[in-house]
Amino acid sequence: MMTSIDDALSEIRSLRSEIWRCRRLLKTDLHGAERKAVENRLVEQLSAFERLLATAFPLTLSPKRYSAKSITIGQTDSPEAPIDNAAMASSSSFGKSMGG
Repeated sequence: MMTSIDDALSEIRSLRSEIWRCRRLLKTDLHGAERKAVENRLVEQLSAFERLLATAFPLTLSPKRYSAKSITIGQTDSPEAPIDNAAMASSSSFGKSMGG
């Protein structure tokens, strides 16, 4: 069954919100099993986000790949940074492919 772009964008927003939530939780005072569970959930959500982006927007404009595996948990203070960085990288790749 083919989903609409609106459905795909809605799911992307949902996953992004879940990623932000996990990152906020990791900034709190979690210990042991709780922290591990949130870290695992974050990795799952990042992977799902990457898969969804690949299926929703299958056109590849650059040979360079951006992977959830390459993102270090807690690497930045901003929960939006990896998502924004990936978007910026994609847009800069687009500009280069368009001769810009």
